[in-house]
Amino acid sequence: MSGEIGPTQEAVVWGAVAGISGAAGLGCLYLALARGMMGVVAPLAALIGAGVPVLIAIAGGESAPLGRLAGMAVALFAVVLITWPARAKGQSARRALRSELSQFPLILFSGLGFAGAFVGLDRASAGEAIWWPLLVVRVAGFGVVAIAFATLVARLPGDSLGARVNQVLGIDRFRESGRSVRTILPLLLLTGLGDLFGNIFFVLALDADAFSVAVVLSSLYPVVTTVLAAVLLRERLRPAQLAGVALATASVPLLR
Repeated sequence: MSGEIGPTQEAVVWGAVAGISGAAGLGCLYLALARGMMGVVAPLAALIGAGVPVLIAIAGGESAPLGRLAGMAVALFAVVLITWPARAKGQSARRALRSELSQFPLILFSGLGFAGAFVGLDRASAGEAIWWPLLVVRVAGFGVVAIAFATLVARLPGDSLGARVNQVLGIDRFRESGRSVRTILPLLLLTGLGDLFGNIFFVLALDADAFSVAVVLSSLYPVVTTVLAAVLLRERLRPAQLAGVALATASVPLLR
């Protein structure tokens, strides 16, 4: 047993807000990516998801020295540099950019969903609680996914329930890819554990430093992804990405 006392009603509400917001933000992100908006959605969603909680914290009276504010700004700019992809030049590229920006509401909802998850988890873990907030977050997030799944299945045309479930889950496409459940299951488990421990360490970080610092540092995960891709997959980093990694590294001492 962890020794934690049961959650208050307020903690449960904020945990539910975190779970619902995180699931909704992730859903908007996947929908945006499915529409081919990778070039804009990733950097803007990351910027909104980290920037909004920082502004809320500062407006709420959190102390933020000038050096720390500069570190936050540098770190957020680094995330944008790292996640913003290279674009082809020309009229077609400009049309694609305008098309992506026309879907800005979806990007905004994605970023606000992540921001709500940060804020809700902070409020739910007040009092140094860890496991109760995470349990509520998981239950609420699962509930949102289950409701969305049932809604999609119910709205699809078709006589067979199994066929509609198959279509929503994309089982036929998965089989056509040649992969099997046995080969992809370890990756799914690893992804789930990574997400869970990410939430745990974020809650622990809230006790170690200010909320705004924990949010900004948590949002630097694209740096790790980019560096690992360069080291393990031998991907070449563009000059903007190299600058982003350098800025992210320089921002950490400023956040202390």
